[in-house]
Amino acid sequence: MKTRILTGVPAALALLALILWGPNGLLRSVTIVFSALAYWEFDSLMFHRKSLFRKGFVATLLGIQIFLLGFDSVLAFYFWILSTVLLLMGGVLGEARKGHFQNAIQETSTQWLGFGYVSLLFGFLYNIVSWPQMGRHYLLFLFLLVFLGDTAAYFVGTKFGKRKLASEISPKKTIEGASGAILICVITAVAWCIFLLPGGLSSPDAWKLIAFAPFLSVLAQLGDLFESVLKRSQSQKDSGAFLPGHGGILDRIDGLVFSSPIFYLFIYFFIVTGK
Repeated sequence: MKTRILTGVPAALALLALILWGPNGLLRSVTIVFSALAYWEFDSLMFHRKSLFRKGFVATLLGIQIFLLGFDSVLAFYFWILSTVLLLMGGVLGEARKGHFQNAIQETSTQWLGFGYVSLLFGFLYNIVSWPQMGRHYLLFLFLLVFLGDTAAYFVGTKFGKRKLASEISPKKTIEGASGAILICVITAVAWCIFLLPGGLSSPDAWKLIAFAPFLSVLAQLGDLFESVLKRSQSQKDSGAFLPGHGGILDRIDGLVFSSPIFYLFIYFFIVTGK
């Protein structure tokens, strides 16, 4: 626990400073770098056959994809198609060329899964920040709900948890912990609206965000469970060791995989263009 706190507090403060005051170029660069590191971690978790070329190739594709997602959505869509074709071609030119057809399908599918998974984790963060005036505060809203919800689920589940949520996937997760996460997310959303939303609770956007908070919490917990499936498939406890006491990068941000793209769509349709 001590190591978890000593790692988590400085990391949280650095993330807060980056979100609120970091230059746009630095935000974009950090997002791209961490997406590449996250895929590197995914590759190490999911592949028994190590390959620096495979890691570097997909990590590079990811960096370009996430840059384009924050720059031009049309180009990003075309590059996503190109990346898919390149990954499929790699399956043909790699293991299949040696006659290892089953390995070729498995490797290609896993690479594509990693590409899509990490794209969802990081690809929409810079888009949220880029919205005028409130973009950084919306990203802070997302991070607060995901990370505080995860913390609440851990402590409430440890103290009061009795009924298992999904024992085969993650034996320690409980219904009580999941309920605690939802409650904290609603409380956090209310506090965020009071202190950071222009107009406070009198703003019509406030009640949209508060009503969305439980749904966002469920999405974050589903993302956590999905990453647990990845780890269970490889009989691993953590995705890596990047953050002492916390595990790997994927262990800390897995709650964003479903929540960040859905939150982006929610803000776009119900806040930005829904007025």
